[in-house]
Amino acid sequence: MMNKITFTTSLFLAIYCLFTVQMNAQDGYTYTLIDNGNYSFSIGAVPNTSASNFATSVQSYGFTIIVPDGVTATVTSSLGGAASATFFDGTNVAQPTLDGYLITETLGSPASLPAPSAGTTTPIVTIQINGSPTSGILEILANDSALATTVTPLKSFMQADMIDDGSAVFTNAVDPNASGLSGDSSFDFNTLSVAEKRIENLLVYPNPTTDFINISTNDAQIEKVEIYSTSGQLVISKNNNLEKIALNSLKTGVYLMKIYAKKGSKTVKLLKQ
Repeated sequence: MMNKITFTTSLFLAIYCLFTVQMNAQDGYTYTLIDNGNYSFSIGAVPNTSASNFATSVQSYGFTIIVPDGVTATVTSSLGGAASATFFDGTNVAQPTLDGYLITETLGSPASLPAPSAGTTTPIVTIQINGSPTSGILEILANDSALATTVTPLKSFMQADMIDDGSAVFTNAVDPNASGLSGDSSFDFNTLSVAEKRIENLLVYPNPTTDFINISTNDAQIEKVEIYSTSGQLVISKNNNLEKIALNSLKTGVYLMKIYAKKGSKTVKLLKQ
């Protein structure tokens, strides 16, 4: 867990001077939130659609995560060795109901990301949420949010070389004037708030799946099934014909399925292919 420090005007100005550069390259990146389970999350860099076969070279990056008030996190770099996670209390930015971390890293040697044409999402950092919160939201701060617009050093950036011209010129690959986000950018801990009691002999299959999921148990009658996206959005809710549930309406991705029975409930991570 990082030491809690108070944000000051000088800190904002210093980081702003070091890291805010307008996006000059045609290609670019957005950030997305990946749920690893067990209160572990990754922030991944997603390349914009591009035909470029030139591998991206990253010199530095930064973004802000917002956590529920009182919740702390441990941040580990996936590209280098020492991401800096500066904790700030929401009262310092006129947001008393939230806390956050400004996460930045300047790499000793530039890191190579797959060429944008591969469409590969690359994990940048891992965020382990301490404790087991059952309320509040974890999110990546959008560049066009009111908070980031007011406190510009909180904006996401990535200093990267994406142009195959034989020179190493690093420019900001994240649009500072758009959200800078794609896919899932938040996770609602309220989806985990129901106290769970074990349901014996519960089978959920196939998982991963493409079109449907089967649910069976010999010890309890299933009463309701809810499926949530990793951002906490309820996408399916059923209270009948629960032995086989069609998933045709869901996009490819990871979901949380909550199964309710008279004897308890169970949350299962579901992978839709």
